[in-house]
Amino acid sequence: MMQRRTELHPGEAFTVYHTSPTLSSLSKPVVLWTQQDVCKWLKKHCPHNYLTYVEAFSHHAITGRALLRLNGEKLERMGIIQETLRQEVLQQVLQLQVREEVRNLQLLSRTSFGNFS
Repeated sequence: MMQRRTELHPGEAFTVYHTSPTLSSLSKPVVLWTQQDVCKWLKKHCPHNYLTYVEAFSHHAITGRALLRLNGEKLERMGIIQETLRQEVLQQVLQLQVREEVRNLQLLSRTSFGNFS
């Protein structure tokens, strides 16, 4: 059974999120995701239309940084013509952006409080 540490000390965030072999690659910041990480995310969060998405995303070399910047127009230029498909991806991207923001705030607050002692 894998145990996760719930408390981070200043300076530990990078180690925990970037190099720990016990955490999946998707636990690293989205901006550091590779194309393969994005494909894993697509498979998990958009399984019904995965093949359509993965073809377009692979063809356009979408990394985590690019994923966070997607909008309807960009998806359409990538060949995802159907509005419902674009909306599905954009909804998942929005949820991903929110999760990243929350995590970044948590990391900031943990390291900030440590610097004031």
